Amino acid sequence: MIIEQIELRNWRNAGEARVEFPPGLTLITGRNAQGKTNLLEAVFFLATGRSHRTARPEELVAFGQESAVVRGTIRRSSGTFVLAAQIAGGRATRQRDGKSFRRGQDSLGDFAAVLFAPEDLLALKGAPAERRRILDLDLGQAAPAYRGAHVNYAKVLRQRNALLRNYEHPPREMLAAWDAAWAKAAIALTALRSRLVEDAAPHLGRRSAEISGSAPASLVYEPSLTGDTIDEALAQLTLRREEELRRRTSLLGPHRDDLRIEIDGRDLRLYGSQGEQRTALVAFKLAAVEVLSTRPGGAPVLLLDDVLSELDEGRRRNLLLAAMQAQTIVTTTESDLAGMEPQRTYAVRGGIYERTW
Repeated sequence: MIIEQIELRNWRNAGEARVEFPPGLTLITGRNAQGKTNLLEAVFFLATGRSHRTARPEELVAFGQESAVVRGTIRRSSGTFVLAAQIAGGRATRQRDGKSFRRGQDSLGDFAAVLFAPEDLLALKGAPAERRRILDLDLGQAAPAYRGAHVNYAKVLRQRNALLRNYEHPPREMLAAWDAAWAKAAIALTALRSRLVEDAAPHLGRRSAEISGSAPASLVYEPSLTGDTIDEALAQLTLRREEELRRRTSLLGPHRDDLRIEIDGRDLRLYGSQGEQRTALVAFKLAAVEVLSTRPGGAPVLLLDDVLSELDEGRRRNLLLAAMQAQTIVTTTESDLAGMEPQRTYAVRGGIYERTW
């Protein structure tokens, strides 16, 4: 699949903009704070219904405006269609060829995009929630059931936590009912995550070695739950019962999962250099592209936001060579692509995108 063009209206700092993309490599250049990242954010929003920078849709609307619109023309082997999103009144509504998505529905099966942004470095340096975020956003697109399993688990978790929080001694029948619902939802989400990480791990190892020219990285999933049956989940829950009642919150489940990237057994979160961390995260994104490429729609669009600035020339070239398996859009303040020629180049200034090649 590819995105042929995107139209923006009042999206961040873009008043009216239209950008066309070739199937290969597109380069977006410009100084900082001119609108490079905003363009990638818009493409990612079309694919996922979410921004990687904010959970507040109203922040996507240009200052002083009441609404924003982003519209993209998507081409797949089965045909061409239009995805659109409108932000108004703090809500986002989305359409495919004029037909609205149900609330909470994503565009899985229609359009997919994988985004690397500088903020993703927090995934290795920060809390486990950051690593779960990139797992959910990137690899989660590869499993049609993932979004529903994630939403269902979050709903059950909120209800169970409310029960623990509001009762010093929760009624036994109520707690048993929510324990059963929690176990079913937790096992389902854990199984999906485990399978996706297993699928991505060999790709990450190969890509990290190709980019760096050194030892391959390993991807390790650390689930909060062990085992794969509801009875096993409930048994583990029983062992944490007193602590949960004392702390009045759920202490077990996918909301406590973690993801680790290692090189030769060395956890990059603790012992990796800046360059190793960046290379490993880029390799993770490329692995996600490969996993997503096995879906009927084909390879997703790869969005690389300011990824080149911290890489030496050899790693830049190796990264771009690896990225060419998919339509790729790269933003940079520079124009040095280590000898790689983009098919199209845009310069952006103040939300205005001008084709220069």
